[in-house]
Amino acid sequence: MNLFTYGSLTIPSVMVAVTGQKFRAEGACLRDYVRFKVKGESYPGIIDQKGALTSGIVHLGVDALSLKRLDEFEGNVYERVSVRVESDQGGSLTAEAYVIKREHRNLLSSEPWDLEAFEKNHLREFMANYKGFSLRPSPLP
Repeated sequence: MNLFTYGSLTIPSVMVAVTGQKFRAEGACLRDYVRFKVKGESYPGIIDQKGALTSGIVHLGVDALSLKRLDEFEGNVYERVSVRVESDQGGSLTAEAYVIKREHRNLLSSEPWDLEAFEKNHLREFMANYKGFSLRPSPLP
C-alpha cells in the first residue's frame, strides 16, 4: 500500500516513531485537496477543494501493521481514503491519504500549514508529547 502524507508524517523521525519502519519515499502532489492547520494544534488536515494542490511525500509499500498504527495515530477525526498522487519522479500512482472527515471539517482553521515552521517551532514538543506504540509484544497479564 502507498500512503501520501502531507503533515507531520512527512518527517522521517515522526513516521519511524509511529510505525517503527522507514519506507522508501518520494515527493508527491495531491490535486484537488487543500491543507489547513487544525484549530489549536500544530498539525494539519486536508479536505477536498477543486483546483487546490497539496505537496507531500508518498511512502511506498506500507505494510498492514504500520497502517494499523497510523490509523490509531490519526484517530477518529481523519479517514483513510484512496487518492491519485503525482510523483516528483514522474507519473501518477494510487495511494491512500488521511482526510478530515466531513463531520469534523469545523476543526480546521483557515490558516495554511507550513512544514518549515512546524519543524522549527513545534516538532520537539510534538515528539515529546507523542507516547508512541510499543514495538515489543505486550507482556502477558
